[in-house]
Amino acid sequence: MPTLTIVVVLLAAVLTAAVGGVYLGFSAMVMPALHGQRDAAAVMNQINLRAPRSSFMLVFLGSPVACLAAGILLVGQLPGLPAILALVGAVAGLVGFAVTAAVNVPLNNQLAATDSDPEGFATFEGRWRRANSVRGWISLLGAAMLAAGVVI
Repeated sequence: MPTLTIVVVLLAAVLTAAVGGVYLGFSAMVMPALHGQRDAAAVMNQINLRAPRSSFMLVFLGSPVACLAAGILLVGQLPGLPAILALVGAVAGLVGFAVTAAVNVPLNNQLAATDSDPEGFATFEGRWRRANSVRGWISLLGAAMLAAGVVI
């Protein structure tokens, strides 16, 4: 595997692992802490307002960009096993981002429209947490596959 491809694949692995860790940490700690709290919807809405303005966006947007770049570079390395593993990882990283766009962001927007209604949060919480956990595990699996492609 050429040096440029290795660097891009490893960058994608690190960024995708970081984003997956944030997602899983959120599911494991933040969502349980919000569960049953009277102001949970208001707190979640504040998190959703601040997240796009935070340094997390470098990792959040860097992961799919790096995965896409890695995928493009890896196509030229097929059909070797390292390229296949890393390509599967890059696709998984992109799927994690797609779950965000298809499920988590629309749910965030729906929650914002409930105007911090506690019943709105109860409806939101289960679906959002499941999708968040899915995108977290998919991202971590993608990161592992990306790294495996370089190591093998």
